[in-house]
Amino acid sequence: MSKHSALAAMVWSAAAVLGVGAGMAAISAVGTGITERGVKPMTPDEVDAALAVPPTPPEPSPAPSAPLPRDKPRPAPTVTVTRQVTTAITNLASEAGDIVARCDGGAAFLVSWTPAQNFSVGDSNRTPPGAVFVRFQSSSRFVTMTVTCRADRPTAAVSVDRRDDRHYRYPHRHFPSRG
Repeated sequence: MSKHSALAAMVWSAAAVLGVGAGMAAISAVGTGITERGVKPMTPDEVDAALAVPPTPPEPSPAPSAPLPRDKPRPAPTVTVTRQVTTAITNLASEAGDIVARCDGGAAFLVSWTPAQNFSVGDSNRTPPGAVFVRFQSSSRFVTMTVTCRADRPTAAVSVDRRDDRHYRYPHRHFPSRG
């Protein structure tokens, strides 16, 4: 090893030791605070002594020098119930995904839906009029969840259709079977 290589190795080693030392000092300073000593936990005796001292009540606020003028009391507002709202939110699950639905006045509404792994949402109708549904699709099948309300509770009818790409692309055509 040459003189220059040995000197470079010693300088590098010294710089590495100084860098590690400076990093450790900085971490310990952050851990205990820069200008204060570290937090010392209380002993059980100190905890008991602190809990034995009764808390000081807050000082009362000063009374106003003169009473404030008050308006005449107003009558309480009247509330008239025009429609009873009973909303039941329900999670409905299938192999293809989950639907969160609610019923309002006998009508179904979709709040949200999440497809299962390997499924995506093909089509949906969130609110009436019309059927309220979500159609999940995978590479091999369609799963349609149609939501209705029974006794103001959401329920789902699930239908599964095998995906035939030719029929899916051309639903009006009839293809001869292979035989």
